[in-house]
Amino acid sequence: MIDRVREVLRGARRDGRTRLLENEVYAVLSAAGFAVPRHVFLAGPPAAEAALPADALELCRSAAGPGLVLKIASPEILHKSDVGGVAFCAADPAALVRESASLWERVAAKAPGARRSGILVSERIAAGGAPGEETLLSVKQDPAFGPVLVLGLGGVLTEWFGALAEGRSTAILRPGEILPGLRAAADELPAIGLLFRPSRLHAVPPLDLAATAARLERLGEVAVAFGAAAQAGEDDPLTLEEVEVNPLLSAPGGAWTAVDGKALLSKSTARPPRRPLRKIRNLLEPRSAVVVGASASSMNPGRIILRNLRHAEGIDYGRLWAVHPKERTLEGIPCVRSLADLPEVVDLAVVAIPAEGARDAIRSLCATGRAESIILIPGGFAETGRRELEEEIVEAVAASRGTAGEGPVLVGGNCLGIVSKHRYNTFFLPQYKLPFHDAPGDGLVAVSQSGAYLVSLTSNLDGIVFPRASISYGNQMDLTVADFLEYLRDEPSVRVVACYVEGFKPLDGERFARLARELREAGKRVIAFKAGKTALGARATQSHTASLAGDYAVARALLTGAGVVLAETLDMFEDFTKAFTMLFDRIPPAGGNRVGVISNAGFECSAVLDKLYDLVPATLSEGTRRRLAAVLPEIAHADNPVDATPMAATRPFVQAAEAMLEDEGVDGLVVSPIPVTPALDDLAPDLAGSHGENIHAPASLPQELVRLFRRTGKPLVVSVDSGRLYDDFVTVLQRAGIPVFRKIDRASRALSALLTR
Repeated sequence: MIDRVREVLRGARRDGRTRLLENEVYAVLSAAGFAVPRHVFLAGPPAAEAALPADALELCRSAAGPGLVLKIASPEILHKSDVGGVAFCAADPAALVRESASLWERVAAKAPGARRSGILVSERIAAGGAPGEETLLSVKQDPAFGPVLVLGLGGVLTEWFGALAEGRSTAILRPGEILPGLRAAADELPAIGLLFRPSRLHAVPPLDLAATAARLERLGEVAVAFGAAAQAGEDDPLTLEEVEVNPLLSAPGGAWTAVDGKALLSKSTARPPRRPLRKIRNLLEPRSAVVVGASASSMNPGRIILRNLRHAEGIDYGRLWAVHPKERTLEGIPCVRSLADLPEVVDLAVVAIPAEGARDAIRSLCATGRAESIILIPGGFAETGRRELEEEIVEAVAASRGTAGEGPVLVGGNCLGIVSKHRYNTFFLPQYKLPFHDAPGDGLVAVSQSGAYLVSLTSNLDGIVFPRASISYGNQMDLTVADFLEYLRDEPSVRVVACYVEGFKPLDGERFARLARELREAGKRVIAFKAGKTALGARATQSHTASLAGDYAVARALLTGAGVVLAETLDMFEDFTKAFTMLFDRIPPAGGNRVGVISNAGFECSAVLDKLYDLVPATLSEGTRRRLAAVLPEIAHADNPVDATPMAATRPFVQAAEAMLEDEGVDGLVVSPIPVTPALDDLAPDLAGSHGENIHAPASLPQELVRLFRRTGKPLVVSVDSGRLYDDFVTVLQRAGIPVFRKIDRASRALSALLTR
């Protein structure tokens, strides 16, 4: 199979083409086991019936059904019908000669500059026309994820189906994982389910799921063999960038025939470099360091970083230096005139000088081997158009890999660096603007391409969650997000990795997904937010695949398929990070999506039922309902969701929550007290004596909830939908380890992610 496809691709290359002709696409599909129409390729329009080749005459003689279809073959015409390049005729030699000549001249007039390679003549196969009888199938070489297959509803209404399904009309599948991916897509996406499940439209499904998966795996083998990674070592790479077939026609009995296709060939290759990832430990847990770029006259970023490192708990006394050509000390730290003058190889070098100087410093570090890891703070490289500077740094680091020590690992540039809990901080921000108050979170590592977003996340979670490490990785000149995931996979104390990703390096998305699956199998969780949700722009006008399976759609499908908890919004990312970090020990080992809800407001009980996401309301036992009725006011609704009413005081409200948590049919609980009712004790003490509430008193609502939380092993989240007056109430709960959200739908969404993903 692979050899047959290789010959087809080499033929196109010899002809100087990057686009395959349709008969060549048929040859690729046939090699992978797909049915194609009987067809003949004519080099041009025949002058007369006598000029028709024997196989064309045989096709005219034996063609069944509605006759023949003629298509212009041109590597420069994507949409044949737009230039009159499609015609139909009877299965008759005279009609074939006549229509071929007419088509040839029509295309010449409408596309005079286009190269005409010939005419494809094939038997015409009638389409049923009902949704599900025509499918779209494509191979796509995604820059980040490598070869993927896309299957969806096809025909002229392909984009319409996609819009109707809000972009969820295609299954995006990885070779080697086709059957489970296709099964999941059929369960989750109605448009895909239409192909494989009985329905009112199709009593017998158009396609058999297992047989389709097997056929797609064969095409997947072709995609892998001619992918950018597999072609990286070839002298003349043959990368099959894209194959699109629309439509594939299904017929009773399982026949699945490709009747139109196009494909794109390239020389693109990708072979991700290997880095000494063991040195990430030097980066996260340095015992010695040097700062390049600390000013003697101003509090510039380098000076702030030097000051931070001076107070770092993880840097050994006497093993911190600054590079300065004139000063002997800065901030009480000894200076060296150059990096070559360092008295020892340091674990960490922080480079905080502008781009050209940064390049020279990194060249020196790589040439001298005076650092095991580097944080490159400044930007001004490829992101501003100065790609040559970035390439020079990348080349210097790559050259050092050939040395005995394998050179340093580098994070950045254009980053804030790293905050390693109780070890060091390179964020060049004053602590009065971004304080770090101690809090749980040793099982969490936050990894963000955007330094600014990492600052926002850190600030929002301050005092609630303090990650073991907060890593800003910027341009990925060397270390990538998947590198950090690989290193953290083997760290036993790390249980949650939260990743904000703007873009993956070539094929790093595939590696990220594979590693995320390995972490999930080890009982850990990877949470991710992938920026860049827009379509592929200009390519979307040329390809059905591009419009229906753009970069984000591929990332979403493959990351969620690998077990990544994917957040669609930044609110979700923050909420999921908080919930998984604070409640990780309470995730049920066997899963479970039965939720109990208790509030003292009817509107919340109604609203949350519309926003349970993948949760279902738990059915309470008769004993639990009796307990609720015994403690709640008579007018309360003593069943799930519980409306305790504003009349419920602190103790009865908490007793009701306790009864629900102790019900065996409840997997998790949402507690949502609207705190403005005077029946609840949820305010900080008022020295003026306007009220007698005290959130620090043992019988107050927050203290009672904390005691309940500590007695149960089930996950519990709280919603406090009220203003700043109740911030202290929220703080008491969160510092005790209870995740609090300011809207009930955010609370239920976070709990849903925890219990079901």
